[in-house]
Amino acid sequence: MNSCPRCGFVDGSRRLSFCPRCVLGAGGDAAVLAAEPGQDWPELGVEWLKIEAEIGAGGMGRVFRARDQRLGRAVAVKVLRPEIAADPDFRARFAREGRALAHLEHPGIVSIYDFGATPDGGSYLVMQLVGGGSLAQRCPLPAAQAVATARQLCEALTYAHGRGIVHRDIKPENVLIGEDDRAKLSDFGIARLLEPGAGEHPLTRPSMVLGTPGYLAPEARAGAPADPRMDLYALGALLSYMVTGRHPESGAPAGVVASLPREAAALGPVIARALAIDPAQRIASAEAFGRELEAVAARLKAPAPATEDLAPEERTWRGAVALLAAVATAMALYAALVSLTPRAQPADEALPFTAFGNQRLPDGRVLTRARFETTPVLGAAVAIALALVAYGLLRRHWRLAGLDRPMPDRPLAGSRRVLNIGIVAFALFVGGELLRRSGVGNLVTYVPVVGGVLELVMLYRAWDVVLEAQRTARSLAREPLLWIGMALALWPPTYHLTLLARSLWPGP
Repeated sequence: MNSCPRCGFVDGSRRLSFCPRCVLGAGGDAAVLAAEPGQDWPELGVEWLKIEAEIGAGGMGRVFRARDQRLGRAVAVKVLRPEIAADPDFRARFAREGRALAHLEHPGIVSIYDFGATPDGGSYLVMQLVGGGSLAQRCPLPAAQAVATARQLCEALTYAHGRGIVHRDIKPENVLIGEDDRAKLSDFGIARLLEPGAGEHPLTRPSMVLGTPGYLAPEARAGAPADPRMDLYALGALLSYMVTGRHPESGAPAGVVASLPREAAALGPVIARALAIDPAQRIASAEAFGRELEAVAARLKAPAPATEDLAPEERTWRGAVALLAAVATAMALYAALVSLTPRAQPADEALPFTAFGNQRLPDGRVLTRARFETTPVLGAAVAIALALVAYGLLRRHWRLAGLDRPMPDRPLAGSRRVLNIGIVAFALFVGGELLRRSGVGNLVTYVPVVGGVLELVMLYRAWDVVLEAQRTARSLAREPLLWIGMALALWPPTYHLTLLARSLWPGP
């Protein structure tokens, strides 16, 4: 073959009897083709079949809509491409598809009615006509619809795997949608029987890799024997395509999960297990895959709970990250306060570019209005870095575990806790001021200590609310209790800082 009559591929070596571009599916369009009646149609040599239109093309051949004149029904006829019909291996694979499908009777699998040879030495299959197009024409889908479609495919694969047949080429173009919106698997052309004694001369050589990149399991790319877990890998990749509308990259399961939209985050753990590099780490079977999807479907349909929906251990991890963020915030505030408080220090300690507003005192010391306090500032920087790392790990865990659940209309319970702490802190401040002005100094001594503890607790609770808002996509602008509580809790230190600033920075 010099050039392909369909896609125009030029074979410079002149050694190929078929077009590799068409075999890989790049030369054909799975969409309905605008073909005129009788345009370059093959002769089937079957009187009871009348071809009416070409409706698609794939890696192995062209697909036509035809009329079964004996039974008066529309059917699909798949004809092996002329450029590869001369290859005995491809003809054998084509006949194998007919034999494999002839034994499969399931609502989720395209039925085969007949197959045979054309007068010119080619082959054809007569199959059920599915009029809803392919899945590739409908994606992306809402998460709930994608899960429903994947569950139907799990049922079909459970049936096929139970009969020793692996599909090996699950992809959007090979999933057809019926008029009842039910998904049907088609093109078992590269399926391989797993039953012992299925044949002493397998049709697929160990060195021949069949399938579609992105949906092909790593062991399949390495030429491993057919295994049902290859189909589970492809189904996981297909599920990600259904919710994103983008074909997955080969060997990048983490990237596939990370690309899921937020509303489909609950699918992350299922897809991650399906795309595991090690087959032993994948979901055990298509039936188990379906059960996991059933659980996800229940979560997608469940109304948003009115109260905390995280498990106790998950709340503990969230609290730990919130506490780390609170400590980092407190250290940053302390570093700022120390750095901005005027201080007299020996002249040799006032390093250049680290102190500002220097004024030499009569005793030889230097009064600095502000300075770079190395230990507090660097300590605060380390604490902030640790808090950011912990926050990133927590968010990643939530995404992979499907715990990111958008519930923007659900109020955050933690806001009321912040309000309660703010009321207590403000009441303590007012009580302390009244005691101080009444001359009861002993009791007032401990008020700042208790107030400082309350401020730290308030920061912890406030960060806990912020983390929960991130997880549930709740806008903090809709949490007035949070802001009122923070304002009440921060009033005492703000008041004292104002008095301190007036004494240290007197006006003219």
